Amino acid sequence: MVTPRLLEDLPPEFESLRSFLVSNVQPYINLAFNKQGFLAKDLSNDPLKLWETKVGGLPYLPKGMEYPCDRQTGEMMMFLLQINCAEVPSLPGFKLPSQGLLQFYSSLSVPMCVLGPEPHRIIYFPEISQDESTLVTDFSFTLDKRYRDEWYHHIYTIDFSVGEDIFWDYCYNSIPDKLTDIGDKFDEWFLDYQPENQVGINAKMAGFPEFHSYVPEVLHNAKGQLLLEFNHPFDCSDYFYFYIDEEQLIKGDFGGVKSYFMRV
Repeated sequence: MVTPRLLEDLPPEFESLRSFLVSNVQPYINLAFNKQGFLAKDLSNDPLKLWETKVGGLPYLPKGMEYPCDRQTGEMMMFLLQINCAEVPSLPGFKLPSQGLLQFYSSLSVPMCVLGPEPHRIIYFPEISQDESTLVTDFSFTLDKRYRDEWYHHIYTIDFSVGEDIFWDYCYNSIPDKLTDIGDKFDEWFLDYQPENQVGINAKMAGFPEFHSYVPEVLHNAKGQLLLEFNHPFDCSDYFYFYIDEEQLIKGDFGGVKSYFMRV
């Protein structure tokens, strides 16, 4: 893992904060996206297999299984991404299943800045079939909804890697009293340093979220682990956060995942 760049760039006047910052370094799993194209109007050109890790494109859907719909409106949900768990690096304390496919769908009627279980759907397949004859391959039934509601059309592969970060937004609230004054000055410096040095992670599993919301207390008070923070690579103003109870994660039970959406 790479030492957070912030520690390398720390100005001398904040040296008294170094030990505190080092003690708050946390590992996470970074998601990097690689553009592969976009779906044609007839949905015929997804370059990735139905069972592969991807953002966008056509989802893995076994025959006989209904396409995910919003529980409140009955409308079909937009496919966001799917992750083959076998490709995700292991991380101490983050007990993601070591195999299977994890999918994320979003309703188009998502309340902003509200943490709850309804706006999104997370589906976990413990076993993955690579036999297309057992899978839905014709998604023409989604066409009208897809283009009327302007679903994301771009397709990306995902590369996973383990990183470390200080997650300043979180550790700022736990600064010892004796470091409060220098911490406030560091916070002002960090506000300038962050955009100038492109500090920030667009998508991750585990760790803590970046704050792009005007109501960060909602995320501060979220219970459980950060399962996924997802800033869509095409629409960079859309942020999705997913939280899961640690015991449920160990069991591979994703039915109680809570989600949060923010557009900036």
